[in-house]
This record gives sequence, C-alpha cells and structure tokens, in this order.
Amino acid sequence: MAKKSRVEQDPEPKPELTPMIDIVFNLIIFFMIVSELSNLTVEDLQLAYADQAAKPPKTAGAEKILQINVMEQDGLIKVRGHAFTTDAKLIAAGKYDSLAKFLGIEATGYEREEPIPGSPGPGPSKMRVNIRADKDGAFQRVQEVFDACMRNGIYKTSLAASKDDPGGP
Repeated sequence: MAKKSRVEQDPEPKPELTPMIDIVFNLIIFFMIVSELSNLTVEDLQLAYADQAAKPPKTAGAEKILQINVMEQDGLIKVRGHAFTTDAKLIAAGKYDSLAKFLGIEATGYEREEPIPGSPGPGPSKMRVNIRADKDGAFQRVQEVFDACMRNGIYKTSLAASKDDPGGP
C-alpha cells in the first residue's frame, strides 16, 4: 500500500476526544467530592426556635463562615465532622482535641483588625463563626464555645436558630 502524499491527506485534522473526555470525568468527580465535603460542616440537629430569627448576612465570595455544631446527646462540639471538646479531663486523656486550640490555629489564617488601644495582643480576628446548637442541649456548652472564640480574638459570631415554630401548624 502506498503512502498518501501531503496533497492527498485530509485537509482538516480530526481532534482527539479521549483526553477531553478524561478531563470532563475528572471534573465531575472533583465537584461530587467537594459537594460531599461541604455537607460535613452542618450536622443534623434541631435548632432552637426564635420568632425573630433572621437569615445570616451575606458574605463576600472569599469569606467563609466556620460552622460549629454543639451536639445534644454527648455535649461534643463538631467542626467539619471532627469532634472537639472544652472539657479539660477529656483533652488530657487524649480522647478529644481542644476546641480553643483548634480555633487558635484557624484564626491565624485570617487577617486581624486594628488592635484596640490599651489592650494587649493583636486586634480581633476577621474570622466569622456560626454556632449551631441542639435545642435540647445544655447552654453551658454554647457558652464554652463563645468563651473559646473570645479567648482567640474571634468576635464575629452568630447563633443559629430556626424560625419554624415547632408547636405551630
């Protein structure tokens, strides 16, 4: 069989579709995994009812809000699917990590505002935290989360509540 000369070859080359299909499948898998990981930030719990509850303020595209979930059944605090505690005995025993230590590490990745005149240390962190607590849980755990945030200079906190009346129609 004779080779085709340059004049006889197809004038338009045909694109190779296999690499493009591979890239599309990789993108689909990537977005499926990312969407599953974003669901880890919010635990399934019953929020307390508040008739004045408002939607959280919109944030800039790059600004993230750290979701802290205070669980009812065991008083554990979950962030991104990982359990933390504020109980010094459980931390010392190595059963759970310290929430305050975790928040300190997280806050270092955020900018700080100007220091308050006369106060020691750096200014408040620009990190935003949303605390979601189970309605049947002890408020002491919620207070401990607020204290851990305050010790790490995190003052942009909000408390999640449900506007749906549990006893209503």
